[in-house]
Amino acid sequence: MADHTDGASFGCNWISLGNGRLTLWHRPGAKAVSQLKAFGCNCILTLLSSREGAPAVGKLAEHAGLEWMWLPLENGQPPQGEVAESILLALPALAERLDAGRSTLIHCSAGIHRTGMVAYALLRWYGHDEDRALAIIGEMRAHTGEGIQRKQIDWGNKTVPLGSRA
Repeated sequence: MADHTDGASFGCNWISLGNGRLTLWHRPGAKAVSQLKAFGCNCILTLLSSREGAPAVGKLAEHAGLEWMWLPLENGQPPQGEVAESILLALPALAERLDAGRSTLIHCSAGIHRTGMVAYALLRWYGHDEDRALAIIGEMRAHTGEGIQRKQIDWGNKTVPLGSRA
């Protein structure tokens, strides 16, 4: 399932999801953003807060000709209230892009907790059970797979029922 031919220099691998591709990473710098298009990336989902400089990533993405989506999360704690709702509302938009053949990179600061949590929720949305979703996360980025915490997985399990997309 993982495509090791491109993105490997970033320490991540693309997996097929829908008709598109997905990968996970940490906060990309200016040089990395400028190179992402060459690896087939055409969409970046940023999970940083404004105080962490998310708008700067958006400007870099725009300058590189990449679509930019922003879902501000303050930290890797399982979200509640409006923040949790914002993730649930973002899942169909992410799935729509993937189903349309887009290649999307999800990142936060270190690319572990927030990134893993949202990727896990998306994989649950697509109908993957817990074990398969975690295996896919590990295929995309081992560091994320090793760092995702039980509380983030439990949040995804209770918030995004298996196959919500169906």
